[in-house]
Amino acid sequence: MNEMDLITTPVWEIAARGTVVYLAIAVMLRLTPTRQTGSLSPNDMIALVIIGTLAADAIIGEAKGMADLLLMVLVIMLWDYLFNLAEFYLPRYRRIAQHEPTLLIHNGMLLHRNLQKEKLTEEELMANLRKRGFAEVHDVRLALLEADGEISVLGKD
Repeated sequence: MNEMDLITTPVWEIAARGTVVYLAIAVMLRLTPTRQTGSLSPNDMIALVIIGTLAADAIIGEAKGMADLLLMVLVIMLWDYLFNLAEFYLPRYRRIAQHEPTLLIHNGMLLHRNLQKEKLTEEELMANLRKRGFAEVHDVRLALLEADGEISVLGKD
């Protein structure tokens, strides 16, 4: 057998490293403002970033062994699947793992504290409002920064 086909790192170490990195990135992304994470869920973003990095290592040849990398990809995909299941079936976990929508405008009033919390400038919000056909804040009943990073807008009429 080829040395590249054998697992050269203990399986427990691969699983532990994958788990620690996944959880660390999940916590960091949860603390990141909603608009920074875009429309991907944090779990999917983690999986894509880590798998992409591991795949790049495999292509470049900086990895210890192909089996090590494939096992690490499997560990990351397993965690992604398990966390997605947890979000679906466990409402308590969902409240922790997913961002809540943030109210940006209420009855024509701009909520500056919420804009600051989400690191969203008035100019960025106004650009989003104009894209949706609203020229003025006072024409908006509700504007919400959704969990996926998009802004939903409801007019007063």
